[in-house]
Amino acid sequence: MSKETDSVTQKFRSFRERAGMSMDELAQAMGYARASSIQRYENPDDYKKKFISPELVLKMIKAVVGKGDPAITAAEVWALARPEVMASKGAIIQPYDPDADEQSDEAAYSREHWKPAVDGALPEVDMKLGAGSGIVGSTINVAVGDGSVSGHPVVAEWLIPLQYLRNEAKASPNHTLVMEVIGDSMQPTYMPGDRVLVDLSQNSMMSDTVYAISDGQSEPQIKRLQRVPFSDPVEVRIISDNPNLERFTVELDRLTIIGRVVGHIARK
Repeated sequence: MSKETDSVTQKFRSFRERAGMSMDELAQAMGYARASSIQRYENPDDYKKKFISPELVLKMIKAVVGKGDPAITAAEVWALARPEVMASKGAIIQPYDPDADEQSDEAAYSREHWKPAVDGALPEVDMKLGAGSGIVGSTINVAVGDGSVSGHPVVAEWLIPLQYLRNEAKASPNHTLVMEVIGDSMQPTYMPGDRVLVDLSQNSMMSDTVYAISDGQSEPQIKRLQRVPFSDPVEVRIISDNPNLERFTVELDRLTIIGRVVGHIARK
């Protein structure tokens, strides 16, 4: 890094160059198909925010840590995220990452290893899915192997029948959590105050249905995704159920799918 006052786009480019990677090579190492998915993060005219999302930081950590001279560290890359993600450790839920190293013995655990106070309960986390715009809620940072990830405190527990989750919702009980819906863009299907069950293990688009998504810049949202036939690169339509709102189309690689919405708890 040249200096602390560098913009996040300058720092992003600096990491790539220090790792000796082209834009395409970095994109593929981060799990994207091509450079177009990440090139805006090196362009201050396209990306004007001061930080990038924790999800994007994690992808970059996997791609560049250990490369370069001197070798890039996870702590350096985490500096691209907001300072609050480096807050003190606590009891949290984080998206399960099957590729992550074994976790340390500190006070941190994934969704898969979280233990409820009430046997069989699902956790509701401090994150609200926007039917319009979402709210991230409290975010704290925990150690995972040599790096770290951000997560969200558990605010409630919900008892959902195990057989319903497995047989009807087709969800993994160990990877499912509860999130609140806010906003009106998914009305009348999902109303403000409703809760949805999100299976974090279903984080790729397997069918045209409703997902929790993020673009890596704004807060998480709940949207209906529809694949555009014969598109190359693959594109998806992002659809709001509210008929007064327009739908729009983006490359699938530019989306982060947090998980599939597998259940709905509605107020009547």
